[in-house]
Amino acid sequence: MKKIIFISFVLVLILAGCGAKKQLMNKPADDNNYYYQNADLGFSLVLPPEFIYYQTQRKQIGGATELAIFIPTADTLYQQEVSGYAKPVRIMVYGSDAWNGLAEADKLNLEKVGEKKGRIYAIEFWQRVPSDWQGKWNEQMKQKIINGFKVE
Repeated sequence: MKKIIFISFVLVLILAGCGAKKQLMNKPADDNNYYYQNADLGFSLVLPPEFIYYQTQRKQIGGATELAIFIPTADTLYQQEVSGYAKPVRIMVYGSDAWNGLAEADKLNLEKVGEKKGRIYAIEFWQRVPSDWQGKWNEQMKQKIINGFKVE
């Protein structure tokens, strides 16, 4: 009887593991979106299908951590921080003191999207869209990114 219970328990664990599908960040999910997760910074983000080949870069800027999302662009007139890529989205993670110490002018383009454990999360979108993204980028895409941001 103990063997049957043990074998049943092992089978349940194996089947439960098969049912939990972890989404890879470098491949679109079944809904064609990209699911980015940053456990270290405590957030996840849904990126639209148009962000194929996206890259991320993390750096410290003053009292904040910036996580930049880069997407390919062929617009050579667009000011590129990374060659061949534009930066449509940057996630800023501030400590409470750093956020409160920001001048109002520095918060103008930031949209606060979350707060947890003394961290303030804000999103900033590009102000100028590269020419090859003019037909792709729109307010619905921007809103979808904001709605897909989750503090964990």
